[in-house]
Amino acid sequence: MGVRPATSHTLIFIALSGALLFLIVPRLSMWRRARPERARTRRMADVKTKRITMQRLGLATAGVIITLAVTGGSLALALGVLGQAEPSPTRAPIAAVRSGSGVTADRAGGAFPPLLDIAETPVPGSAGPDGSSPAAGGDQPIGPQAPSVLAGVPENVGASPQLLALKDVLAQEITAYGAQVGGIDVAIAVTDLQTGQTISVNGNAVQRTGCTINMFALFAAVGEFQAGRANPSDVAYNIEYGIGGSYPPQVKQFLQRIFGTHSAGVTQAQEMMGSWGMQASLFDHVPYYGDGTQNNLLTGLETNSVLTKLYQGELFEPEWTQYTLERLRNIRSYVNYMLPGQLPSSATVAHKIGYYWDTDGWVNNDAGIVTFTGADGQEKAYAITYLSQKARTERIGYSFGARLSRIVWDWFEATYKLGTEPPPPPPPLPATQPPTAEPTPTPTPASTAEPTPTSPPASTPEPTPTPSPSPTPAPTVSPTPTPSPTLEPTPTP
Repeated sequence: MGVRPATSHTLIFIALSGALLFLIVPRLSMWRRARPERARTRRMADVKTKRITMQRLGLATAGVIITLAVTGGSLALALGVLGQAEPSPTRAPIAAVRSGSGVTADRAGGAFPPLLDIAETPVPGSAGPDGSSPAAGGDQPIGPQAPSVLAGVPENVGASPQLLALKDVLAQEITAYGAQVGGIDVAIAVTDLQTGQTISVNGNAVQRTGCTINMFALFAAVGEFQAGRANPSDVAYNIEYGIGGSYPPQVKQFLQRIFGTHSAGVTQAQEMMGSWGMQASLFDHVPYYGDGTQNNLLTGLETNSVLTKLYQGELFEPEWTQYTLERLRNIRSYVNYMLPGQLPSSATVAHKIGYYWDTDGWVNNDAGIVTFTGADGQEKAYAITYLSQKARTERIGYSFGARLSRIVWDWFEATYKLGTEPPPPPPPLPATQPPTAEPTPTPTPASTAEPTPTSPPASTPEPTPTPSPSPTPAPTVSPTPTPSPTLEPTPTP
């Protein structure tokens, strides 16, 4: 805190008063000690010498005091102004401290927050290209950009009727939610790793990434470990916090230590992505360390394709595949609120989160592999990529990711008979806020209803017609409430 201007004025006044006293006191003293005429003659020489000396001393002292006072006053004023200036706030370098409505460190182990928060989330301070005060999970706000390459992976080809029914439920959820919250771009891709079948909604949409792109920085590092050109123990700390804590500076550090410069590491990661068939996705920079002209980009289908290759051991040798999955499972609790947010403890999630505020709204992403034990005692798994952008608040984006993740989990649990009672479905969206129109209660039942259809063997013949028009398709005839998701939404609320 600085010195107030009034204080400096007081100092100047005191200094001037002191200087005047030094000038006047010698004269008064001499006047009072004046002697008769005869004494004057005798002490004239003495008095004259003292007077000159005192005057000079007084003037010199006054000059020093005035100089100090003026200088001190100016300094005080300057310090006062500077002392009142405070650095502009920036988001703390921990994903746990999330401006406004996010999950905080002290709630990391608590219950998942309410599904929807319509209140606007404050925009955090952004860091410049120099990387000052980067936030976990984030990136520099650049705004929307048209992708240079359009994705063209065929969607929903070869998927079973049951998996396509899940796709329909997800599509309904996305449409209804977008209408409720006033708009949000959402893409999701899901791959059954037992059958290799994939479904998606907007799976080819090219979206901004946040720190989700740093999963590919990890892959580039693992490639060097496998080749023997780097030692994982040398960068263990950087990977633990860069990936596990979703903190960009540590990602920059481990790329720098392995490749010489972090940009060389990014280049290597991009080359690997291209070799794996990722044509529309782009790794331009470590988040917060770009030049502010190009977004990092991913699509749901391309990301899921690489996650599938990872799980099936097509990216690395078994030892390094296991190492990579372990790094993606060793995630700090404060960034486990999206894909794992509403899943039971029986689910193990290897994933990479990413989020930040951009000029047109919030970006909230999470991509990973969920594993669990099936009824046959064997490991079952699926890959899931959730990408969202343009959300009005942070919670609008991340809570919906958790909701869709739970719907997908319910389907896989029912399909592979996890052997435990399925957790309750996500609650219906609150209709208190505008637009109240048919929130999404309908999808909720659908998600629950769909799981039960484990008995579609007999009724499967009829479902084939999957007349998507108005899911009147009593596909699953009596057994399957599958049609209900699309058709009778209103009754459910």
